[in-house]
Amino acid sequence: MVSLNKKNNELGKKKKFQLVLVDYDRSKEALAGYLKSSKINWPAIKLDQKKSVKKLTSLGETGFIPNIVLLKPDGSMVSNDRAEVLKRLEKYTGS
Repeated sequence: MVSLNKKNNELGKKKKFQLVLVDYDRSKEALAGYLKSSKINWPAIKLDQKKSVKKLTSLGETGFIPNIVLLKPDGSMVSNDRAEVLKRLEKYTGS
């Protein structure tokens, strides 16, 4: 995901997607450690911001973390199948 996001950001104004992390960590320190170790550099939403994440978390109930969901700009789901989403993101970035 980190390399796909980097390629996407290199597209500048023609960028194809926006990644958002829904944080399940129990503390700010745990989140900071995870972000640093995983080299994630995209926005994160705290799970406890229930109004912000209710729809996102309900769309991708696949039984594992991390989960990945691809949404259209209007918020409707394209897919919550991990392999399909990664394939589409690779296609969008020309990978």
